[in-house]
Amino acid sequence: MKTKIIAILLIIIFCLFTLSGCYDAEGLEALAYAVAIGIDKGESDQIRISLQFAILSNSSGGSGGSSSQSQESTVTTVDCASIDSGIALVNSYISKKVNLSHCKAIVISEELAYEGISEYIYTLVNNLELRPNCNIIISRCKASDYLENSQPTLESVSARYYEFTLNSSEYTGFTENVQLSNFYSDMLSSTSQAHAILGGINTDATHETHSDLPSYDTEGSYKADETPIKSETGLENMGIAVFKSDKLVGELTGMESLCHLLVVNKFESAMISIPNPYDTNSVISLYITYAKKPKTSAKLINGTPYIECNISLTGSILSLDEDLNYSDENTLKIIEDYANSYMEQNISSYLYKTSKEFKSDIGNFGRHVISNYSNWDNWIESDWLYNYENAFFSVNVNTSIQSSQLYTKL
Repeated sequence: MKTKIIAILLIIIFCLFTLSGCYDAEGLEALAYAVAIGIDKGESDQIRISLQFAILSNSSGGSGGSSSQSQESTVTTVDCASIDSGIALVNSYISKKVNLSHCKAIVISEELAYEGISEYIYTLVNNLELRPNCNIIISRCKASDYLENSQPTLESVSARYYEFTLNSSEYTGFTENVQLSNFYSDMLSSTSQAHAILGGINTDATHETHSDLPSYDTEGSYKADETPIKSETGLENMGIAVFKSDKLVGELTGMESLCHLLVVNKFESAMISIPNPYDTNSVISLYITYAKKPKTSAKLINGTPYIECNISLTGSILSLDEDLNYSDENTLKIIEDYANSYMEQNISSYLYKTSKEFKSDIGNFGRHVISNYSNWDNWIESDWLYNYENAFFSVNVNTSIQSSQLYTKL
C-alpha cells in the first residue's frame, strides 16, 4: 500500500512540473516575423538591410518601420556594417524581437550581386533561425524597393505569398525556384556554378509590347521588369540570374530559363508559341511536358568538353486553325519538325550563352566528367569551371504532338 501511495505522489509531482511554463519563453506576441529580407549597397554604411514583417491579424498596431505598403505587412530599413548588426539595430527600434524562422525570400540587389555576395550568403547560412529552403532572388531594382512594392491582389503579404508566387515556375518554366541551400552548395561546388531567381518591379514603362520581336518570341523574350503585363501586383519574377563564383555575370530571359529547366531535368510544364509552318503571320501554341527524362552526357575530347543533350517532349496543340486538318499525320509531322527545330535552336543558344558569354556552368555538367579522374587533386587541377568556356554542344529534341481537337473530320 505504501509503495502505491509513493508511486501516485511521484506521478502527481511529475505532472505538476510538466504543466508549469518557462519563465523566459517567448510567445507569438513578443516576436516580429520577417517574411523577406532585402540586401542593398548602403549609403551611410556598407550595406542596407530591409526586413518585411507580416502583421498578425490580432495585432493592434504595426511593429514600426520606415515605410508600409499594406495593412498586412511593413518594411523596416537600416544602413549597417553587417546583416547581424542590422538586425540588432532593428531590434533596438521596434517593440518586438526579430524572428527569421518564417522568412521565405532573400532579395539581393543586382548592383550588390555584381560585386560579390559570398560574405552575406555565409552569414545567412550560418543563421540558426533562417531555413535552408529560403528562396534567393536577385532584384534588377533596389531590394528595398522590391519589398515595398509587394502588392498582392489575391492574398495578404505573408510567407505563403512568396511561396505561392515563386512556385509559378512549375507551370510557366520562366524561372527556377532556387533555394538558399542550393545556391550555397553551387557557389562552393567544383562541378557547377550558382544561379538565382531574377526579380523586378512591374512599372508603366514596361506596358508596351516590344514591336521589334517576332510574335513567336514575345512571351519568353522578357526578363523581370520588362513584361507588358498591367496589374496591381508590383512584383514579377522572370528569368535566371547567372553567377560565376559569388559574382553576378549575366541574366537569362524567360525562354532561356525554360531551356535551362529542360536540360537539368527540373521542367514541369509550359505553354510555348512556335512559328506556324503554314502561315508566317501566325503562331501555333503548344502545351509541352516531358515524354521521358532528358539524357545528358559530357566528355572530354582532346581536353575540350563535348556535351550532348537529348530531350523528349510531348505536346498538345492549343490554338487551332480551321484550314488545317489536325487529324492528318502529315500535318502533325510537319508541326513536330518545326517544334523540334525551334526548341533545338533555343536550347543550343542558351547553352552557348552560358559557356561563351557567361563562362558559367549552371547546368552542373561537370558531374558527368569528374568520374574520369582518379583522384581529387587531378580533378581540381583540370579546372572544369574554367574549361567550360571551351565547350561544344549537341542538342536533339524529339517532340510528339497530339491535337486537343475534340472532333475530327470524317
